[in-house]
Parts: sequence; structure tokens; C-alpha cells
Amino acid sequence: MNFQISFRPFKLADATFVNNLRRDEGMERLIGGQKRPVSYERDLKWIEGIMLNDDQKSIYFAVTLAGDDNIIGYTSISEIDYRNGTCFWSGIKIDPAQSGKGIGTEVTLKVLKFVFEELRMVRCKGECLESHTNVLKMLLKIGFKQEGLMRNTIFKNGEHNNQWLLSVIDSEYVEIKSRYEL
Repeated sequence: MNFQISFRPFKLADATFVNNLRRDEGMERLIGGQKRPVSYERDLKWIEGIMLNDDQKSIYFAVTLAGDDNIIGYTSISEIDYRNGTCFWSGIKIDPAQSGKGIGTEVTLKVLKFVFEELRMVRCKGECLESHTNVLKMLLKIGFKQEGLMRNTIFKNGEHNNQWLLSVIDSEYVEIKSRYEL
């Protein structure tokens, strides 16, 4: 598969993009995690912390279009457990102007490739809000399996929300890799 996206490490200059994206109400309503106002300076410090941290349990990637160094989104892998071979993929935050162009699918596939081929994990889990049906459909189409509905896991948009727990294991990744020619 020829990816239209690339991954790169964060740069301090990415703080402006991240802070602007964080202020996008439409984006914040659809993703897990708590909504909170964050200053540009705080995002700058957060990115600096990611850049300088040697934490072996999480990895962040800035997402760019192939051949372009400008950030269009970001993703992360966390809870990396090398002993058990498991990790948590946080999902994607992407510029809404890039929505509907297949970038979410590409980021997901590129993350899975990294998780199973570079980190040598045997299981990658992810979550999505029950109401975010577009993401659920994409994850299922790629090859994630639904493990269950976690009830009232996050308070967001003025109410408690359920989240789907999904995962891919290494034997399923082999089929995904073949189907998408990764």
C-alpha cells in the first residue's frame, strides 16, 4: 500500500496546531478523554515533554501528508507492556479539513504495522465512543474485533458515555497485512 501519510516525531512548532485542534468543539465531542481548556504554553510544554521523555511505555507520532512536513494530526500508542506484548492505541486527532479522505484508515493501518512489526506486540486494544459510529465502522472494516461495551466509562458532552473496547491480535494482523498489502 502506498500511504498518503507519514509519521514523524513532534516538533515544538506543532504546539500551535495541537492547541488549535484542541479548541475544535466538533472534534472534542467525538473523541474519548476529558475536554479541558489548555493554553498554547501548556501544549508547548506538553510537546516538549514528549520530545525529551525517554518513556518506553508510550510513543507519539505527528501525522503529515507524505512529502510534506506540516502536521495534520497526531496519534499515540501507550500502555506498552513489553513483557505481555500488549498496548493501547489512543486513536487519532486530525485536522477536520482532512476528514473523509481515508487518512483515518491509513493512520490506523500504519499504527498497526508499527505495533506488530516494530514493537512485536501480540495485542493492540483501542476504544471509541459508542456514539461515534463512523470510527466504529472503520475499525471493524480494517479488522478490529469488538470485545465489549464498557458502560459509563467517560463523562463527556454533559453525560456519561459508553465506549466500545476493540482489539487486534497478531494472527489477525497477518490477515490485515495481506488484505491491505502493508
